[in-house]
Amino acid sequence: MNDNINSDYLYHYTSVDILALILKNRTFRLNPLDKLDDLQEQKTADVKNLGKFVFVSSWTDDSEENIPMWKMYTNPSAGVRIKLRKNPFVYHGTSGSDFTAKMGIKMADGGLPKDTVNTFANIADFLSKGYFFDQAWGGDILRQVIYTDDKSLLEPKVLNTNDGKIDLQLGKLGIHKSKYWEFQKEWRYVLRTIPFSFDGGIDKAIETFSIIATKMALGIQPPPFSYYNLDIDPDAFSEMEITSSPQISAGNKVVLDALVERFNPNATVKESDLAGKL
Repeated sequence: MNDNINSDYLYHYTSVDILALILKNRTFRLNPLDKLDDLQEQKTADVKNLGKFVFVSSWTDDSEENIPMWKMYTNPSAGVRIKLRKNPFVYHGTSGSDFTAKMGIKMADGGLPKDTVNTFANIADFLSKGYFFDQAWGGDILRQVIYTDDKSLLEPKVLNTNDGKIDLQLGKLGIHKSKYWEFQKEWRYVLRTIPFSFDGGIDKAIETFSIIATKMALGIQPPPFSYYNLDIDPDAFSEMEITSSPQISAGNKVVLDALVERFNPNATVKESDLAGKL
């Protein structure tokens, strides 16, 4: 049983090299499901290769250090565990005027929201670049992984057709894992993306969306990008806590300390509780 289920903080195991990029760029990278270590994650019962449209960043709510996690997701001599508050990303406000200015879309009753919507990214901005996230309006992208032996959940049916129209239920991906992985106590940030554009107006966009969905179902539509970076909120960034791996080398400890001093001097650096025990 996980006693930390209601914790306000999550933990991410990674390498000193990746930490350097996180600190320098103040971003966290989300990678597609087809690049993760659990090969079952990208599978569905009816459509191939949809995992490349679902981007995730994996975390755990277990405040106690986990030896398998250290071994699997870090280099023993150059590993770190990052602690950050939940939802540590910069949220952007997108207003009706943004849509009008960037997309030529006018707000109307029953249409797109008139008021500013606060989300993890600027909706009008990424629409103007030709893609869309189906969670965009709500902005909440944090999900707790559910562990199960139910194959219908691990490899779900995602394709629906109605009157010749194709509906792909990407929301069924990225939220279930086999019980073999239960030790991870995983939470993840999940973005489900669809190549999509409002070029030519809303009517044209609906037609284009149908074509894109068909291509996705046939496995011939590429994703709009190979990864996605989210900006870390400055306050959350300054609260960052970094634990060095139990077997970190003396040289990499020097590198770690130098990185923190240069890019995030307010962060806390801790020695592993397992140091000298592995």
